[in-house]
Amino acid sequence: MTPLTRLFALAGLTSLDTRIMVPVLPAITASLGVSPGEAAWAVTAYTVAYGAMQIVYGPLSDRLGRIRVIRATGLLFAVGTTLSAFATSTWGLVGARLATGIFAAATIPTTFAYIGDTVPYAARPKVIGRFNAVMSTAQALSAALAGALTHVVSWRLMFGTYAALAVLPSLSLFGIREAPRAGDAAAERVSYATIFAQARARRVYLAACLEGFFVWGGTTYLGVLASGRFGFNDLQVGLLIACYGVGTVAGGFSFARAATILGDRGVPARGGLLLGAAWLALIPALPWPLFGVALVALGLGFAWLHATLQTRATELFPAARAKAFSLFPLSVFFGGATGTAALGQLVDAGLMELALAICALGLAGVGQYAARR
Repeated sequence: MTPLTRLFALAGLTSLDTRIMVPVLPAITASLGVSPGEAAWAVTAYTVAYGAMQIVYGPLSDRLGRIRVIRATGLLFAVGTTLSAFATSTWGLVGARLATGIFAAATIPTTFAYIGDTVPYAARPKVIGRFNAVMSTAQALSAALAGALTHVVSWRLMFGTYAALAVLPSLSLFGIREAPRAGDAAAERVSYATIFAQARARRVYLAACLEGFFVWGGTTYLGVLASGRFGFNDLQVGLLIACYGVGTVAGGFSFARAATILGDRGVPARGGLLLGAAWLALIPALPWPLFGVALVALGLGFAWLHATLQTRATELFPAARAKAFSLFPLSVFFGGATGTAALGQLVDAGLMELALAICALGLAGVGQYAARR
């Protein structure tokens, strides 16, 4: 297997974990005897840790190498996921998810930096599209697998299974020898202030933060919405939420072609409008098949918008690529943590429809903002 194939495998498993809570939040809520907003603090903890650690792993991988950082954190990620399986209280789960987020944070962004190091910019949209398709497929499988394991056994087995799956690809990375990095000294001299001083960088990071607020914050409660509206069990919720993953898979595979046809500005604009329309479609009490169609559209729109921002982020500061890119997921996950907490207040207050409308209008605006480049 090529290094990219091994990295994609581990990133796929990490991606499984990033949205693992969405389909099983109702089961965890019932198991621990808390409200959805309270249980969602575990999502917030994971998101905050994942985002905050980007400023550590970016310069660390610039100095030590991409592969070396990913293989160590991959094994520690498996440990954190195992701890999640044994949590017996809300705050125990919050702590375990916090630890998991700390180590999960390295894999996907550092793989993007590795792509930036090894793939020319002209060919990058195709590779990034495939990488996103791998992660989207993992997320789609995550929803179905998490729902099935939770329904048949428990959410604890779900965490344990994911931990076991993460070990093998992490160990496979020990067989990869990474060439010494050129320009590491120059990368270390580049400060975050220097990167953030670029107007283009600030625009990308702001768009990423807003996207995280509305997408990550909003999708956290899709399982709660489906469970309450249709009376579905955990397996049914997981299968329905998997429709979102189907949309992101389609978006990942179609991104390169869409970028060729619509251009670098047209793709995020269309993605934002599709996201807005999909969120609005979730407000009325649609039959569950149409709810699933809306989720497919939601995933497709997100894939187009997000991949555009990712591609731009890989080229913001080539001399310190990982350091510059690290601010991208930091922005996404800071927005996601804030959005999960803020929208959770609306959900607990019985204002789910208002939360959906806010996400719709917000993401339509983000798409138009990103289209300005």
